[in-house]
Amino acid sequence: MDMNLMLIIVQENDAESLASAFKRSQIQATRIDAKGLVSSRKLNVFLVGTERTDEVLQLVSSNCKERAMEIEDQEYNGHMFVDVQKTIVIGGATIFILGEARLMKVKGGCCGD
Repeated sequence: MDMNLMLIIVQENDAESLASAFKRSQIQATRIDAKGLVSSRKLNVFLVGTERTDEVLQLVSSNCKERAMEIEDQEYNGHMFVDVQKTIVIGGATIFILGEARLMKVKGGCCGD
């Protein structure tokens, strides 16, 4: 089986349930905090090196949902910028799958070894 590196970007609202699902399924992942540029909401990025890509995709699909959110924005009306309310869709997940990844664990010397 081929090893893939998956970068999974999810909303903070969904991150805890996804992390729990990974733990229950014994899928090793690294979780990194991030921040979105459009909505300025907190995001989490999971780095997963796995041969179980389909299983990971199913877990993401089951635990990450889209939701609508109201934001205040500014638009140019031809003369000046005006404040407007917009509804944007956030949530779900953005997933990058990088094929043919190689997983290596480096165990360096400790304490002057």
